[in-house]
Formats: sequence, C-alpha cells, structure tokens
Amino acid sequence: MNDHASYDGYESDLLTVPETAKLLRISRNLAYELVARQQLPSVRLGRVIRVPRTSLDAWIASQAASRVADAALGSESGSRQQRLM
Repeated sequence: MNDHASYDGYESDLLTVPETAKLLRISRNLAYELVARQQLPSVRLGRVIRVPRTSLDAWIASQAASRVADAALGSESGSRQQRLM
C-alpha cells in the first residue's frame, strides 16, 4: 500500500498540476505559472507535467520555514526601511 494513500484522495506519487493546485488551494493558472517560473518543483514527462509528492511536501515545508525565518529576523520591517531610503 502506498504511504500517501490517504493524502486527500490522491494515491499517485506524481500529481498533475490541477491536483497540485487543489491541494494548495490555488488556481490552476497560478499553479501552471509557478511551474513555468520553476518556483514549484515539477518534472516533465514528454508533454506531461507532474509534481512529485515528496518534492511538493519539501517545497511547502521550505516555504513555511522561510516565512518563519523572515518573521523572526524582522526582514519585513527591514525591507520597508530600505524602500523608504
């Protein structure tokens, strides 16, 4: 049995872009845009684009960690100060 069998009903280790969009609760267009900008991990199999579940999980964790680190360092206030200068 797949370790991810209960992962929102998707049993494959490779998700389609629309499946990924549903999991992230973003639009399909935004998901495709993130893939095109290489901001969302993906693999191309011929003309088909898939998002590896493990890569997506790692990407989500890194996004969350980045936001926590930014908040802890106060980088938002630093960015605002730089914009004012």
